[in-house]
Amino acid sequence: MSELTLDLEEALAEVLAAHERGMLARAVVVVEVLDADGERSLSVLTTPEVPEWDALGLCRYAVLSIEGPAAAFFTGDDE
Repeated sequence: MSELTLDLEEALAEVLAAHERGMLARAVVVVEVLDADGERSLSVLTTPEVPEWDALGLCRYAVLSIEGPAAAFFTGDDE
């Protein structure tokens, strides 16, 4: 476990608790990072001990949960 993933877990747990969203079980965070030269890259971070297949499953579920409402919004279909 890296210090980064431990800090991420602690920060997310604190934010979720402060907003009464429940207890953090595990998380995948995708962030866009700008380096000192202004170059962009994506970084995928997980809380400690999340296996790759679980991270992939969480990401795929998130995409599916966003695609439907986004498609409805852009097509003007409010169903």
